[in-house]
Amino acid sequence: MTLPVLLDQTSDFIWGLIVDWIAYVSLFLTLGLGFLPLRQLGFALQQTWRSLHRSEGEGTLSIFAALMTALGGNVGTGSLAGIAVMLSVGGPGSLFWMWVITLVSLATKYSEVMLAVRFRSTNDKGELVGGPMYVMCDGLPQSVRWLGLCFAAIASLACFGLGNGVQASELANALENSLGLPRLLSGVLLAAIVLVVIQGGVRRISRVNVVLVPLMVAGYLGFTGVILLTHLENLPQVLRTIVNDVFSGQAMMGGSLLLMISVAVRRAIFAQESGMGTTPIVHAVTRPGDPVLQGLVAMLGNLVTALVGTMTALVVLCSESYRAQQSGFPMVSRAFDWGLPGSAWVLDLVTVLFTFTTVIVFAYYGERCLEYLFGSRSNRVYRLVWAAVLVLATTSDFSEIWLTTDILNGLMVLPNLAALVLLSGTVFGLSKAYRFGRSS
Repeated sequence: MTLPVLLDQTSDFIWGLIVDWIAYVSLFLTLGLGFLPLRQLGFALQQTWRSLHRSEGEGTLSIFAALMTALGGNVGTGSLAGIAVMLSVGGPGSLFWMWVITLVSLATKYSEVMLAVRFRSTNDKGELVGGPMYVMCDGLPQSVRWLGLCFAAIASLACFGLGNGVQASELANALENSLGLPRLLSGVLLAAIVLVVIQGGVRRISRVNVVLVPLMVAGYLGFTGVILLTHLENLPQVLRTIVNDVFSGQAMMGGSLLLMISVAVRRAIFAQESGMGTTPIVHAVTRPGDPVLQGLVAMLGNLVTALVGTMTALVVLCSESYRAQQSGFPMVSRAFDWGLPGSAWVLDLVTVLFTFTTVIVFAYYGERCLEYLFGSRSNRVYRLVWAAVLVLATTSDFSEIWLTTDILNGLMVLPNLAALVLLSGTVFGLSKAYRFGRSS
């Protein structure tokens, strides 16, 4: 058995377990909270809007800035090529299951962010820090606090694949195909710009995302909306295809139903990061330090990411490009060109923007995890290594390393899920005692 085959089988085994457990934990938290995340969506939207005009309390970022920063890390290649892969593997019905897992995973995102704010701390520079590693260290019993070290070690490595290598490689592909830009030049330019941004820490990263994320998300939704409106007659058939694919006798009795659910859950985890523990790292430094409020605001990012993914999926389904042999970006590009001839270049622009915001946000996630292990003295070296890997990722074939990273991505979910279950009593207690009618 070759190494790539072994890594691939290991990845499939680990993610097979995670798909089950993320669904179980999400459902457990949803029921334990009495569907609170769904019931308080209006409150979350209201507080996010109010934060644009007033942002008080102790913290590094405003509510809106934290939400846009986290969203910048969410809407990467998973909302584009990842959705195309989901449809080609799981079929049209996988879109339905993506929405199902999105709704129940709101409780997961709410809970992990709430705990990150509840157990946030300060580093050796006096800066606010937080995330699953601090939750596990300060919230769990002494006997299992080693989970925090495990999470930080795994996540600091996994971020290089999830938020660095894959993103940089796809960006280089887009620029090479559209502009003929050499991959090495793409890597050097990306690394230089990213290094300038991440040297400014989370404040500079958030300022970039506050400007870019609303524009690129609104622009993408508007563009895909135009395609759907100009082909409105295709939508009824697409919706019938989705329903038939989900509830057909063949799907219900065979293994295709399990495949659809598995692919959809994996895609939702990758795109929305519910249960992965990365998003809480940025929300933990938000003001005010209100765990329940920050948890509710954070879950809005899941809905926006799901909406972006849904628009991609509907365009692909309307064009029927998912039936072709191609997958990933070629499938989405073909769908765009079908919808508005000559518009495939939009995908390249979107890829550049989505990739850039993801890279700078995950640089922060990985930095905080490494800092937890070695202190802030590691930050300068980490940023230089992060930029160097961006260049390497655009010019080399790291297929085996990407498979290893996929395994690490799965492993970082396991301790986070364990902490969520062990601390679910804290989540339920704080939520039950919260007064949602107050004008905080």
